[in-house]
Amino acid sequence: MNGHRVTLLGSQESRLRKWLTGHPEGHERGAILLLRKFDRPVVGLPGSIRFVVVDIIEMAGDWVIESTPISLRINMRKLPDVYFRCEQEGFELGFVHSHPSGHHAFSPKDDINEQNIMRGFAGSNGFDLYLVSMILSDGKWFARARHGAAPGQALPVRHVAVVGEHMQLHVASDGGALSDILRRQEAAFGKPFNKKLQSIRAVVVGAGGTGSPAATLLARSGVGELVIVDGDDLEETNLNRVRGYRAADVGKNKAVVLAKYINDLGLRVSVAPIGQYLDESAAAIDALSSADVVFGCTDDIAGRDLMNQATYYYALVYLDTGLTGKIDIGPDGDPYLRDHRGRVSCVLPEAGACLRCQRVVTDMKLKYEQAIRERPELAALDPATLEREYYLVGGGEQAPGVGPFTSVTADVAVAALMDLIKPFRDLPGELRRDNIWHDFVHMAVHSNDPLDDADCIYCRMHTILLKPENGYRLEMPSLGRL
Repeated sequence: MNGHRVTLLGSQESRLRKWLTGHPEGHERGAILLLRKFDRPVVGLPGSIRFVVVDIIEMAGDWVIESTPISLRINMRKLPDVYFRCEQEGFELGFVHSHPSGHHAFSPKDDINEQNIMRGFAGSNGFDLYLVSMILSDGKWFARARHGAAPGQALPVRHVAVVGEHMQLHVASDGGALSDILRRQEAAFGKPFNKKLQSIRAVVVGAGGTGSPAATLLARSGVGELVIVDGDDLEETNLNRVRGYRAADVGKNKAVVLAKYINDLGLRVSVAPIGQYLDESAAAIDALSSADVVFGCTDDIAGRDLMNQATYYYALVYLDTGLTGKIDIGPDGDPYLRDHRGRVSCVLPEAGACLRCQRVVTDMKLKYEQAIRERPELAALDPATLEREYYLVGGGEQAPGVGPFTSVTADVAVAALMDLIKPFRDLPGELRRDNIWHDFVHMAVHSNDPLDDADCIYCRMHTILLKPENGYRLEMPSLGRL
């Protein structure tokens, strides 16, 4: 599916709806949007800029020269101050207004207004910039864009994503041909659902026991664009739990092989591999910034920490998976599963506890992981020795690679995405949407309560929510300059 994308936080969308529909006489209203542009290319995927709304300026008072239920005339002399702010803070410009009459299309008058704004913007700030235009009509969002070099040409926007407690997707069109593969899925969720999935760009980090089934299921479910990130080569011991690989693929990069497998399925998905580790790859971080949804299917804590940060910097939907367990030896001398569980964490920029508050990522775990990377022989030591002699807390947990358990966890993660787009779950009160564990031994489902950390910079203080990167990816020099 062609076109750019626009992302609004749930709180921003609520504010816009209240303003645009709140004129006491039912007149059109407007607002200025300041947007951050993420257009870092992903090799193998078509270009699609992701515009994320950062700030809103309501057009009140002397912004408005005249308004009626079918028209809005704005004071163009107010715009130079906005142009200056865009130049100083690196924003793209947006203009949004309401259509109280319920007219879903942009009007000829809208064309004229947009071109006038675009010409003023380009004349002030240069031609390599964009104007994003949106209308709210009948409760739905419609959008398009213009580039400074060709202000007369309207560029398609394939969806407006509203990321709040769920993920609302306002797609450009509900029509068009539908693959027979997705007919039953349409019967469950309705025709627009498949178009919404088709408009999504998903990134899967990790292509092993959970990542490979997640990626293949996303492709089969109709996701339009897919990026697979993994720096590992396939090992023979992986073959019991992965999807899309053959014995002949042992020794080859997982991301590259899995991408080829999915391409060969002949589905309507564009798939691109990045055969590098997330925390060592500028291309992989750039892919995160371009994504709508990220699936964390890696077993390293450093990678999870980066994805957790990216959720807030880039306003992403983040679904993280993990498995843990404990193997004991029975009276007969054979091992048995004393504990084995799979986790799916759903973290949204304004909803759900972050991975640090869920205790999935901790400084102790990061320190332990880094020490094992530098000195692999430490992994053989028992937890008591590690803590006593090396001041490391870790080890003791085991996640045996059992195919049905890894696959179930991946399936639940993809189902969680579907629930975000078209809610269908009726969760009991004791379950949290952001943290669900499946206990494979005791056949139970439960949630862990997060830390009550009022000072968390991620999910409570929102210190880094929509924060500028200040020249470095995620403000980290180790990830490279932008």
